[in-house]
Amino acid sequence: MKPPIAFKKNYPFALWLFCCLAFFLFFRRAVDGVLDTLLVKPLLSQFENTVFANGVLIMLCVGIAIWLYHYGSNKFNRVVGLISVFLYALMRSDGYWQFQSFGLFPLLKNWDFVAAALIAPGIIALFLRKRVASHEPQPESFIEERAIESGSEDTFQRSSVAAEVARRISITPNSRSFAIGILGEYGSGKTSFINLIKSHLDPAKTEILDFNPWSAEGAANIQRDFFDQLSAKLYELNPRIANLVVGYSRKLSRTDSSFNKFLREAGLAGSLFTRKTYTDDFERINQLLEDSGKKIVITIDDLDRLYKDEVMEVLRLIRNTANFSNIFYLVAYERSYIDEAIKSVNANAAGSFLDKIIQLEIPLPKREKDDLLDLLETYLAPFITAEHLNAYKTHIVDTGFRNKYNFAFERVFRQSRDVIKFINNFKITYQLLGTEVMFENLFVLELLKFRFPLIYDRLYEHRDDFIRDFPTMSSHEVFYELRIYSEDKEELPLILRTLRSEQYYSEADIALIGGLLNNLFFKFDRSKKARNAIIYPMFFERYFRYRLSGKELSEKTYRAAHDGGLAGIKSFIDECEQKNLLTELDRRILQEKPEDKKAYELKVKSLFYLGPKYIAQKGRYAIDHQAITTLIWNYDHNLDKQFYKKDEAAYRSFVDSLFTSAMFPYQFEHEVLYHIKDGVKDISLSRGRIVELQTHYFSEHVKQAGLTKDAVFMFWWTKYKEFVPLPDNPDLGHYHEHIEKPIVAVMKSVLPEYDPFQFLKYTIKHDIRDKDIYFLQPIMLEIFDEPEELRALVAGHALLATDVKAEYLALFDACKTQDFKGWVEFELNTALKAARNKEED
Repeated sequence: MKPPIAFKKNYPFALWLFCCLAFFLFFRRAVDGVLDTLLVKPLLSQFENTVFANGVLIMLCVGIAIWLYHYGSNKFNRVVGLISVFLYALMRSDGYWQFQSFGLFPLLKNWDFVAAALIAPGIIALFLRKRVASHEPQPESFIEERAIESGSEDTFQRSSVAAEVARRISITPNSRSFAIGILGEYGSGKTSFINLIKSHLDPAKTEILDFNPWSAEGAANIQRDFFDQLSAKLYELNPRIANLVVGYSRKLSRTDSSFNKFLREAGLAGSLFTRKTYTDDFERINQLLEDSGKKIVITIDDLDRLYKDEVMEVLRLIRNTANFSNIFYLVAYERSYIDEAIKSVNANAAGSFLDKIIQLEIPLPKREKDDLLDLLETYLAPFITAEHLNAYKTHIVDTGFRNKYNFAFERVFRQSRDVIKFINNFKITYQLLGTEVMFENLFVLELLKFRFPLIYDRLYEHRDDFIRDFPTMSSHEVFYELRIYSEDKEELPLILRTLRSEQYYSEADIALIGGLLNNLFFKFDRSKKARNAIIYPMFFERYFRYRLSGKELSEKTYRAAHDGGLAGIKSFIDECEQKNLLTELDRRILQEKPEDKKAYELKVKSLFYLGPKYIAQKGRYAIDHQAITTLIWNYDHNLDKQFYKKDEAAYRSFVDSLFTSAMFPYQFEHEVLYHIKDGVKDISLSRGRIVELQTHYFSEHVKQAGLTKDAVFMFWWTKYKEFVPLPDNPDLGHYHEHIEKPIVAVMKSVLPEYDPFQFLKYTIKHDIRDKDIYFLQPIMLEIFDEPEELRALVAGHALLATDVKAEYLALFDACKTQDFKGWVEFELNTALKAARNKEED
């Protein structure tokens, strides 16, 4: 009677163990005598039963137990434990043996400790399994690329086909081997399909051998390795068949492997009196396999990954040397490669040759259209945020994977293996950049990197080949767009024409590259609104670096500060001031597109808090005053309509509060007001109120710092233009510049109290071509009732340096000779010459 299926693999060993124990029992006395003579009398009887020896014995037993537990396999520990229990029970119950008592515990024997050390690991192995590493994938772990094992993992719905193939294998009587080819491209799931077939085979009626010709070292060893593995597998079914297979293999190759030699010697008695040929062995093997009533299913995967001579050797096995009864071959390959291998031997025999070997070819069942997208979503869901998963479903799938036009990249994944490789790479990138950039752009860029790494590198290293800056008035609004060319009235990325001329990529690949680039740089509303999209130069490089440089602003930190309201953004501005990141922060705040009053006021207040710090660190010309004045420009009441429910008074109150809350040195607010007034931009404050604020800033600055260069700068830039028409034509005329009268009054009042050096510098105008010709600015002279009033002020000023005073008076007198209306030649040698006013230029 044959053993149960579950016990089948251990049956030979169990039988051998039973025979050994039976032999020991049958010759018990003889064995006892041998052990007594060889082991007990010369060695164990000499044991000194001292306290020290007892301690050493305990440590030795503990060491043995620990070694077995940590380094012995569960099976080995169970066998050792079983044998030890048998011997311990037998010897302790037998009066033949006298055991020495343990010195510290007289009731116990020394042999008890030895037996316990050998038995304990076996008991643990019997009831407790060793903890093994979990193979369950974690959200942040890489995804192992492995074939599926059962129908529960069959996402491509191929299990029903596999079940039908398995059913027909089990009912097909075959007197010779039957080879089934599983056709499919690399990575399309051939191994998984074979596993599905195997899962549907009845193990009581089938033996399965997975033969891997890759493990053989060259074509010459494939036959030997095949028959070694086949004989080992058949040994479980019937050792007699295995012995015949070994002999058959030996006669074919005329060489012996060590495994063959062992089995042949085990069956020596059966071959002493006969001498058969390999043909005789073949027939006997064939008959025994047929009589076994079992199907032997041999799987050969990735035949198309072997060298061509190895392919031919495997085909020879299937067709000739291993063409046995009840054997089925499941062979996975890509047909075109196998045909090429056959042609390398016989150019005219490719198709017909393979047809004679493979009786049935099954093209791998096609997956459904969205199977790869479903698989991709399954892998994405555990590690990306819900917001990003929604963006994937809503935007990436619809505009990319399911779009067949400009933004299409539906062919980027060719099989499930591509999906796994992409996900493993994307997990790293997403962990480092997921919160810093726009998810859609990051995803599409990673698709480009996955399929076309050379194009990915080229986009970064030679971006001018792909994109250009779109010109705008403000730096924070600059963005990248694809360079294009026209072809048949269609605008296409310029890089595609370049790639066609290089002839490196196929037309299909070029179209796919175009789809990815179009999707990446198209100005979707959501991309423009996101402000951390790849189209913005401020964010472009971080998509490729996977990190922030020391000169880049963290979008994650900025968003957290912005969400914290004005207090949060002020704290962040202070931090950026220390890190010299005010330029980047200024641009990022300007990128905000407020949708309500709260967001609008937060943006404006943030910029008015940042502005003074920016000017102090970068200079007054670094900041984008145009963008700020446009932000508060209430053109056609658009701001009070959008954010203040048409309440202009509420908007006016907000704007006025921005300027009245200004603090020393007042430069930023003063400069904003100048650009408002100069650009004639309505901010719902009257002109008089604006002049009042400018005058206040100047007056307070002088009180705290004196008549500094910044103070005179503020004074100078309160000037305005007055149109003076021609007498005969009021539509024509010219502009005169004047300083606002309220601030003139303040200036005249403070000039006697402070060193007027900076003021005097602003009164001097030099020719940009010839620095030794000068005149005095009329706009500065007119603040006095008469020019002589200025001369008198300078001549009598006690705080002005003597040399500066003398030189200025000489220049004044020289200009007076020209009635202050023309250039005069004069050589300045004091600080008046060195301090050329960039502001005037």
